Amino acid sequence: MHMDGEIRVRTDERHGDIYKDLRNFAFGDMHEIFLLCVILGYKANRKKPLGKSGEDRFRSHTITPEEWSCYYAVMLEPRQMDFNSIQNDKDVIGEMEEYANAGMEILLEDVLQDFLVRAEKIPRLERGSSPELPKVILGFIYEKNRDGLNRETRDV
Repeated sequence: MHMDGEIRVRTDERHGDIYKDLRNFAFGDMHEIFLLCVILGYKANRKKPLGKSGEDRFRSHTITPEEWSCYYAVMLEPRQMDFNSIQNDKDVIGEMEEYANAGMEILLEDVLQDFLVRAEKIPRLERGSSPELPKVILGFIYEKNRDGLNRETRDV
């Protein structure tokens, strides 16, 4: 647990263009998209290993301390707060890559479907949809968060 800044963070090579498009249209940096995807994958309890399809996307020095805290929490919660699980930042990032990979699939299926160029096998955003995209993504995040809050208050 050092917030190592020299780790190469990987994503599925098929998602390279969509990461670039999202950075241009809706986000400031790759690490922000990655965080959203990690959270979506974690919330859905879905991981998808990269295997040989992993491609370097950014270096971990761009990850903020707040984002590292999020990643550590994602590691600790299912492990009953076993702090040994966050001692190796490479292992932490490796697991976050799996959550992010599943999270990107969720984003593509649930949000970006209507914004993709249909003719291409590799997901790409249509250029004309860019002004509306940040609002749609924020609305999706809001709805996901609201659904979680409604579920929690029903259980009380």
